[in-house]
Amino acid sequence: MTLRIGQLTLETPLLLAPIAGHCDLPFRILCREEGGVGLASTDLLNSRAILKETPRTLDLAATNGLDQPCGMQLYGNASDPLPEAAVWAVDHGARLIDINMGCPVDKVAKKNGGSLLLCDVPSTVELAARIVRAVERHSSGRVPVTAKMRLGWDPEHKVAPALARALEAVGIAAVTVHGRYTVQFFSGTADWDAIGEVVEAVSSIPVIGNGDVEEPQHAVELRRRSGCAGVMIGRGALRTPWIFRRTAALLETGVALPEPSVNAKLRTIRRHIELLARYHPAEVALRVIRQRIAWYGKSLGHAKPLKEAIRLAHSLRDAATAVEASVDPAFDELTMVPPGYRFPPAVMELAGRHAPDAVSDA
Repeated sequence: MTLRIGQLTLETPLLLAPIAGHCDLPFRILCREEGGVGLASTDLLNSRAILKETPRTLDLAATNGLDQPCGMQLYGNASDPLPEAAVWAVDHGARLIDINMGCPVDKVAKKNGGSLLLCDVPSTVELAARIVRAVERHSSGRVPVTAKMRLGWDPEHKVAPALARALEAVGIAAVTVHGRYTVQFFSGTADWDAIGEVVEAVSSIPVIGNGDVEEPQHAVELRRRSGCAGVMIGRGALRTPWIFRRTAALLETGVALPEPSVNAKLRTIRRHIELLARYHPAEVALRVIRQRIAWYGKSLGHAKPLKEAIRLAHSLRDAATAVEASVDPAFDELTMVPPGYRFPPAVMELAGRHAPDAVSDA
């Protein structure tokens, strides 16, 4: 159940999407430790900022031996030094270079690339060819160059099939297709059948499908409907980083691993806090876990006191204490916190309220 991209062989066909603002090194390592990840990529990297080695960009590009194989995703347009940035990335640990052609965020799409590249296919293909040539020369062909795109800017301009075919011709080793148009952002439903049109348009490179994969069964259905070789998971991984392990088992055996118990989920959150503390300054780590508990909360059920305790935590130690205090022998048998569950006083105190007889998750 491997996936080959150029000279790189992934252990599974499951990839963690380079989600802007979320896929830092601690989270990538966490997902890899949970199991099932074939490739994880950095956050979007601005080509000019890379070459200037700004502190923020160096932090986004950070990788190590626990984070391999690592892809680095670059964004920019034909006037930006993308080939040079790609060479920098190879020298700093990238095993794969990905060109972002799909980000719909204004600061990327309307200024420096992203989905804007879908609006000028000839220039985009020429830019991709320059990046491929630079990386091939620098890495002796060991590091593949891929592209991540959307279907097009809008439904009247569905360019993904033709663009993918042209990119294949200039040496792009794989394409990832998010089944939405730029104008949709993340609204509506991803069009998995349209991803299949891209699969049919290319002849020798893998297509990786992306969009609305939130459960293991979704990956199976996406592959069935589109014929894609791999599946990239984005927002679904933010609330359930164990989704890769469960999905890999389903693809391998036909049976998904069971959903983790509440206690197993709490251990994952605790591990995330440990990794954040290791790789980020304390204030950054605390800000990240305060934000991320909202995503984890979607998988925990009626856990508002715990979410509030972490959101209001004054330190990482407080956040870790709230998680540890929430462990309950009953949670070894449950996958969701039941309605009315009474959290321990330590959690209620951190949440800034007194423990009632029953806690509502409203």
